[in-house]
Amino acid sequence: MHNQDGGMPENPDTLVPPARPAHRNPRWWLAAQSALFAYGLTLGAALVMMALLVLGFFLGGAGALNGMNDSASSMGARLDGPSALLIYPFFLAAMALGSTTVLTVSPAVFSDAALPLTSVWIGVLPLLLTVVAAGALWHLGRRAERKSALESDGLRWLYSGGTGLVLAVVSVLLSLASSLRSDTEAGAVFLTAASPSLVAGSILLGTVASWAGRKKESGTALQWFGRVERILPGLRAALRIAGCHYLAYTAVAGTALLVTALVRGGAAIAFASPLWLPTASAWAYAVGHLSPVTDQGLMLSWQLPASVADLSGWGSALIGGLGLLLAAAASVAWSLIRNQDSQAVPAPSLPKASWLTLPVVFGLAGAAVSVLSLIAAGEGATGGGIGPGIGTLGPAWWTFLVMAVWGAAIELGARTLAPHVVHLVPARVGAFFTGNAPK
Repeated sequence: MHNQDGGMPENPDTLVPPARPAHRNPRWWLAAQSALFAYGLTLGAALVMMALLVLGFFLGGAGALNGMNDSASSMGARLDGPSALLIYPFFLAAMALGSTTVLTVSPAVFSDAALPLTSVWIGVLPLLLTVVAAGALWHLGRRAERKSALESDGLRWLYSGGTGLVLAVVSVLLSLASSLRSDTEAGAVFLTAASPSLVAGSILLGTVASWAGRKKESGTALQWFGRVERILPGLRAALRIAGCHYLAYTAVAGTALLVTALVRGGAAIAFASPLWLPTASAWAYAVGHLSPVTDQGLMLSWQLPASVADLSGWGSALIGGLGLLLAAAASVAWSLIRNQDSQAVPAPSLPKASWLTLPVVFGLAGAAVSVLSLIAAGEGATGGGIGPGIGTLGPAWWTFLVMAVWGAAIELGARTLAPHVVHLVPARVGAFFTGNAPK
């Protein structure tokens, strides 16, 4: 007889099998995947850059290409051959993660020299590749958190650290496998991107970027950021202002540098711009804001405009006008934010600490420009009592102070002159900075 209450099946001996839980990847595997995929994307971008570089040398003529081949032949690779496309991208990917490329030469090669060289190293970030790596880690961190949410910030740091460790292991192993070796009668040459800085950079970038993505996906607030924001009102908006200011300046300066490189250096230099243009644009940002590019021991900047004084009259006028124009635009944008209806920074009675917000943020931006666009190199020698030497080339260390002054000037302009012209700003532009829907 059929059971009428619906509480039991018609045949009590027939049991419904329990539903199988959905397949879920282990959390440690999601963390490892983030590292593997991020390195793969960075390597792919490096391969594209290398292909553009080779294409530029072909278009630039056989002379430049043969010169590069001659310099590379001693290391067992040719620029126009498959070895370059297969090996050099690993060097670029490693440098994007903080590697210092090291060239070690057998003392026998320089046995007749007064200072037999044993090693030379250089460290420089291909900033575009570093952005690719950080962006991939951030996105993949969000993906991992979405697939398997973690219960606390401590666990997020733990698994993000796992991502950094896997990234370090993979990058070091592949850098060792792609190292260039050459044994000759005169001695041995060894070029590798596997270095202690690669381990440190991979762990740091992998951990921080992955944690930032996981934190963003979790939707939880940063307690320390809230405490800082109470001291520096409008900090989020100030970061947006500083970021837009930097991007606007480097977009204009980078375009001018790219055109100049194409006209004076030819296709080879122009096609290599993804490697050098972000760093050169950062230097232009420092020079354009009255902070010099200093050369400490490398002797590489003799043809570079190290300061505004090294430019022609019209060049100084152009970059000076650009700096003042963008500072005025930043003042107007900051004035819009300060006086918006929601009042992210209270307008009627501004606390004294609000004067510090823009100078602090622009000072931090200047420090980031100095550190991230720095080129460092060194050498170690044996014999003659000479020890290791080091040199640097990049924006002066006091760039953060110069940019802090610019931040204070923008703050002053936002309080005095900008309120008289904010009504001229298009609604959509104002909505972008204030975060409100355009009316």
